[in-house]
Amino acid sequence: MTQLSMYHSATGKQAPHCINLLGLGKTGAQMIDAFLRTGEIEDLLEDPRARLTCLAVDIGEGDMRQLRQYADAFYERLDERGIPRDRAQIRTLSLQVPDSAELAESMARVPDHMAREFPRFSWAGEDYDFASWLAPDARVPTVEKHYQAQLELPAEDEHADRAVAKAIYLHAYFAGDRPMYHALREFADSINRTKLPSIVLVPFGVGGGTGSGMVVDIARHLSSDALGRRVPVVGVGLLPCSGDPEYQRGASVAATLDELDCMIDEGKNAGVIRQWGDLYRNPFTGGVLLLPQEQSWERLFRYTTIKKGVLPEVRHRQALHVTNKFVDDSFARFVVHDHGREFFRMMRPSGFTGAPHERVSFGAHNFTIFNVAKLMHPGVEVLPGEPMSKWRGAISDWIGYLPKWMGVREGFKTEFVEAHVYSARAKWNDTLQLKLEETLRTYLLPGEDGALYTTRHEFFDELTLYVNVVIPGVAKVDLTAYQDARQQYDAASEEARAVMSSWLLELGVSVSQPSAEFDGMAGKCVDGGTPWNTGISMEALRGTGNPAAAVDYTKAVMAGPISTVVPTP
Repeated sequence: MTQLSMYHSATGKQAPHCINLLGLGKTGAQMIDAFLRTGEIEDLLEDPRARLTCLAVDIGEGDMRQLRQYADAFYERLDERGIPRDRAQIRTLSLQVPDSAELAESMARVPDHMAREFPRFSWAGEDYDFASWLAPDARVPTVEKHYQAQLELPAEDEHADRAVAKAIYLHAYFAGDRPMYHALREFADSINRTKLPSIVLVPFGVGGGTGSGMVVDIARHLSSDALGRRVPVVGVGLLPCSGDPEYQRGASVAATLDELDCMIDEGKNAGVIRQWGDLYRNPFTGGVLLLPQEQSWERLFRYTTIKKGVLPEVRHRQALHVTNKFVDDSFARFVVHDHGREFFRMMRPSGFTGAPHERVSFGAHNFTIFNVAKLMHPGVEVLPGEPMSKWRGAISDWIGYLPKWMGVREGFKTEFVEAHVYSARAKWNDTLQLKLEETLRTYLLPGEDGALYTTRHEFFDELTLYVNVVIPGVAKVDLTAYQDARQQYDAASEEARAVMSSWLLELGVSVSQPSAEFDGMAGKCVDGGTPWNTGISMEALRGTGNPAAAVDYTKAVMAGPISTVVPTP
């Protein structure tokens, strides 16, 4: 690796950043598609020091075909510009679903696999009584895809429960020819050949089972082994919207967020490390971004509701496809802007990319929201040629809707917010800018203790206008998606909840459920396994009442150090 700094503290100048992607499930593959579409990756690859490394991992082949087509087109564009193809490595890995006997045999060997990976895992000795977290008749996903009018209509039998996805991943990582192990090594080796600072993004669906079930293990294998902790690994979780199938926006969202919270909350994670060691240290060294899609869905799905002669379910899938693609493209454009420098600067207020002396623990407030808010769409409410006042009136109305679909609970406050506006030159004006700033300050900021940073960019499409709102300092319990999913999780059967876990299953622990062995502790023992104390209280895991705002949490953390500040006359 080069000695170039990611951020030069004396001048504020940065080297270009190489953005690398490890996409999980259909959501992750589609995000890689979006980055290949931007056109700016090629600009960076003109620099002989730069590389692009992408790996998409999914169960089955179905969601990889489009990515391979985009990759072929991307390589052709490199040829046209005279950029060597070997500056980019774009690969896919389709995990095969083993039969029940093979999977059961692989599960039985999990303790041996874990001890080989991390010798301290065997510290429990004879006291460790491993029990498979999958029942012999556990439902495994089908790899068949269902289409209508060239649009995929996902069926529930394609969905992989999180516990099943974890088992399939570990089978591919440890068993047989170990295809997952070797794919990660090739991914890390490619990044290591980069002569510029690098960031790894790991996009996955929070509401899906495949990506959310594999992400904690794949991030761990990156940060603790293949790549090390010197390259920031950023989890990019796409939150489900109300247009997604019910099984993708249900109870498992709560289990996923519970586990992520126990990694990025330094206090909770420290307790887990004390109990089980560094194997369970937070693998997301660059933090976790959450991308709500509800704001764009609410703006876009109306576009397809009145199409005559088109079946309602097809119109619905069209709207959902456009929503997913718009959010992915908007995020990708932001990340690659200025060769990744703006994205790196955006991550600094979250505390994960700053110098050590700048780092202040935000406790449970370590999620960052990246909300793509579409404010205008062609053919919705207003048409080209109509008076500008009508355009701006509609835009102003949708600015007012920002709080409704931002993804955070009413009353949430944080210390810092960014808003990046993308508009045709003639559409945005100072009145709309003031409306945006007033809305965000009122809804998200605590008066003078908060700060708002905004930028304005000219967008190529005259009929589209959107704003990226970045909100650091978010706790899991601040998320409307978590509150809704937690109620569904509590109402689910014991059997249903058992397959919603992933992170600590090899220890025989399901994090999101109360322990039956240790009073007040989070982490139910998998049936037949040895009871373990997770070190996490149910109160800390779930939060009680209205949680303290990020700004209030910071004040409490700083109360002690303030007494050491030297006064001046």
